[in-house]
Amino acid sequence: MMKNRIKTIIAFSTLIIVVILSFTLSALDRAQDVYPDENTKIALYGEAHGLKAYYDIEFKLWKEYYDKGYRALFVELPYFTAEYLNLWMHEDSDEIIDQLFEDIQGTQSGNEYYYEFWHEIKQQCPQTVFYGTDVGHQYDTTGPRYLAYLADHGLEDSEQYRLAQECIDQGIAFRSDDANHDGISAIRESYMTSNFIDAYARCNADKIMGIYGSYHTDLDNPDLMTGRLKAHYGDVISSIRLSTLAFGENKPYRFGFCITGFVFLLMLFVPNIYWGAKAKPEGYDEIAAKENKILLLFERAGEVLVTCALLIFPALNPYIKLLPQGVLYDQRIIMCFAALVIMILYECYWIRYFRSERTLKDQYSSFAGFPVAGASLPVIAVLLLGLYSLNLVVIVSAIILGVGHIGIHLTHCKEAGVNGDGSF
Repeated sequence: MMKNRIKTIIAFSTLIIVVILSFTLSALDRAQDVYPDENTKIALYGEAHGLKAYYDIEFKLWKEYYDKGYRALFVELPYFTAEYLNLWMHEDSDEIIDQLFEDIQGTQSGNEYYYEFWHEIKQQCPQTVFYGTDVGHQYDTTGPRYLAYLADHGLEDSEQYRLAQECIDQGIAFRSDDANHDGISAIRESYMTSNFIDAYARCNADKIMGIYGSYHTDLDNPDLMTGRLKAHYGDVISSIRLSTLAFGENKPYRFGFCITGFVFLLMLFVPNIYWGAKAKPEGYDEIAAKENKILLLFERAGEVLVTCALLIFPALNPYIKLLPQGVLYDQRIIMCFAALVIMILYECYWIRYFRSERTLKDQYSSFAGFPVAGASLPVIAVLLLGLYSLNLVVIVSAIILGVGHIGIHLTHCKEAGVNGDGSF
């Protein structure tokens, strides 16, 4: 008896840990994204460079902000590159942007999708003004050429010239500090922060949108640009990873066909059909005739509700998306896979029963530490799917089924003189 109780404690403790761990990891992951609200003045979005899927989302986002009256778009580009883009926005030719893209070949941004992204902005958001707040990466190509352009126009003593020269100097200092050549540098984060603050003061716009690598847009890291900006500006900053937007939402109440639910129902019905036809234990019908009517009502209602819910809510399927930078999923998916493991245990329980002497003791035995496994395991599996999908209909259906189905099994155990662990 004590051994069985220990197994039960371990089994349910493991389940509780799985549920808590799933929700905790999911909450921690979601906490990295702070969505804009009515108080937001600086809306930042973190991308993975060079991916078309993210450029498409970025353009859609900027078009929405642009239609609301936004004009200042902050970007992870050097000051002089953004200024060249502003010149290009008023030109009829692509000579400027073609030269810019020649300068950045070999980087993650030197691709056709980025090129198309800028053209979409020029065509549909022509009053956009770019503010580059990164260090001067192209300090030996784009930077000197922009200084020459300013000099040719008599602007050697202008603010533009000063800012461009400072950006070039920052690029040189960063290159010396970036020993691993991975773009990660405390000096860069410091420069990006000060450049951002300076540009925000110059832009004469109360509200702006910004696009940066997701590494720089972590609000909770005080060593990175966005964490430093939060310390400077307070809670007027939002920050969302574009991977979160690309991943989307697994809508819990969307209707459709659920493959996972269908498979679970097959795993549930097939052994029960065989049991009903050829494998009932001796004495079962006599005990079943004495079933509590209220528990029987709960069981029948639960069976109908669970069957329907498992088939019509696709949110119960593992929600996984393959994006350019890898496979994305919500950490709650742990519960989805745990539910599958529970159903596999359920099949193992039936295999053991069919290979046994098929007595009432075998019928109501525990398995893997779960009492009356024939009733408890499928209820637990459905409940885990409901928690995974955050679908209250599935959760309530599982509870109703559990009250009736497990309740009846426990009553049968009492009538047959069998403990829930299968012992007499």
